[in-house]
Amino acid sequence: MEREVEPPQRPAVRWLSPVELARTGIEVAIAGVVTAYSDKRDVMSGTTFTQEPAAFTAAPGEEFWLDFLADTGDGFAPTCTVATLLGRPALEVDGHDLPRGRLLLLGGDEVYPVAGVRAYEERLEAPLTGQFVPGAEQPTVLAIPGNHDWYDGLTAFLRVFCQGRDLAAWRTQQRRSYFAASLPHGWWVLAIDIQLDTYIDATQLEWFRAVVDRMSPGDRIILCTATPAWYGAEAGSEHAMDRLAFFLREILAGHDHPVRLVLTGDTHHYARYALRRPGSTADPDDEEQVLVTAGHGGAYTSATHFLEPALDVTTDLADPGPHRSHTTHRYELGPRVFPTARESRLEAWRVLYRLPWRNGAALLLLLAVLQGLVIVPAVLGLRILVGVGAVVVAGVCFGLVAPQRPGAPRKILFTALLALPELIVAGVSVWVARALGGALAATAVVLVAGLVASVVLAAFFLAYGRWTNRNELFAAQSIEDHKGFLRLRIAPDGTLTVYALGVERVPRRWRWSAGATPRWSTEQNWSVHLVDEPFVLDPRQSLAEEARPRDLHRDQHRRASREA
Repeated sequence: MEREVEPPQRPAVRWLSPVELARTGIEVAIAGVVTAYSDKRDVMSGTTFTQEPAAFTAAPGEEFWLDFLADTGDGFAPTCTVATLLGRPALEVDGHDLPRGRLLLLGGDEVYPVAGVRAYEERLEAPLTGQFVPGAEQPTVLAIPGNHDWYDGLTAFLRVFCQGRDLAAWRTQQRRSYFAASLPHGWWVLAIDIQLDTYIDATQLEWFRAVVDRMSPGDRIILCTATPAWYGAEAGSEHAMDRLAFFLREILAGHDHPVRLVLTGDTHHYARYALRRPGSTADPDDEEQVLVTAGHGGAYTSATHFLEPALDVTTDLADPGPHRSHTTHRYELGPRVFPTARESRLEAWRVLYRLPWRNGAALLLLLAVLQGLVIVPAVLGLRILVGVGAVVVAGVCFGLVAPQRPGAPRKILFTALLALPELIVAGVSVWVARALGGALAATAVVLVAGLVASVVLAAFFLAYGRWTNRNELFAAQSIEDHKGFLRLRIAPDGTLTVYALGVERVPRRWRWSAGATPRWSTEQNWSVHLVDEPFVLDPRQSLAEEARPRDLHRDQHRRASREA
């Protein structure tokens, strides 16, 4: 019998490490060039990529369960923690019995930092395999790619998910990077591939049109997309919702198939926004449409204390018509987020020590070199080189700054707010080096200046995180806690209930036991709980027809359906 080999426990990605920044930057640049001239979605119309919607059934009176997981496959500890929960045949959480889903939906960014077959095997498949406990039937997995899955041109994703091989104990059955699934009791999943936020290809549109034509009138939709475009709209991007709105207009305009739930990841927290129409008398416990970001599957935690209490989102999302809408609906933030706003603020403050600690000596060395470009010439009295060094420092700051709202004035302002204190550190260091004297003392001063510069960078992220570099504020810390996924229940009457599961603190130490079920175990105490109250989508329309904007094309379709 072949002896089991213990898989490696890969650490969480250190996103501000210069080595990682350079490697990822090169991969992203190559991906941008390759996908611009060779979009793999364009060739998915051949016989090799023939794909039917996945079909799931349930006996009369039987409920159906499914899971949604996004942004996993980063560090071993959080991925193994989530895999342990997914692998159990059932969970009992806060008094709720939650059987494992017959279907697992992967919502993008299945592996970090960039896609590759080995990365999928070690960072995603190995933890899932080791923690799976067999149940009554083999579950199915369906996946869409996120931007990190696209960084190799989608090659590894297609090999892992689209060639008929199992992912751990989950059965794959898709042939394309997008899919549809017919669920029991009048629900469908439509999961789209937006590539690197580019136009949705004609092949994909035609495939989804054929899927929608097979639906029964009134069937309800769970839409999966790889990024929460509504966040971009809130941040001031005029075109953030263009791709999603275009897809809905092209596919659903004129059809009686409401999108009741939108699931996404990409931003690594849990939050939900619910549609609130003016003058609506709908029961708030019976939501009409909910937008859920559930990217807390394993990658570094993202902030929640910056979330707006309400968003104005194009009406195309709830009422897609034949033409681009220029009006908006109001969506309100749910009562609970994960991590909580308080926990998020505390995590933000920890950047002051986590940034230099988590990103290694290479980052400190790089910052020391930048400081040295000013300090060394100043000590030697080479004024021209001091000016050149200051320009280089300012240029690096300019390249690093990323305002939440685009615009040259904002970028220049925040560059100055970062570059000025970094140059002050250099100036103070020059005074100290001259006071101490000697080459050895100057070298020590430069190294210390690099450490201080890292703290200044962390303080910049913290001070201005609401307006710039919000992602880097948390990415720099590689936070492994606050992880989980969604478990969904479709009742026999068509009612959909969503349970958001989370683990506050992920256990760090895991022990491998060959042949055991599950393979990995830990002696550290940890528990799972509901991070939000379960919310319900009733199969009936939540609002009276007169509360909806009139759409002639849609109304004609409904009348034709009734007459038929």
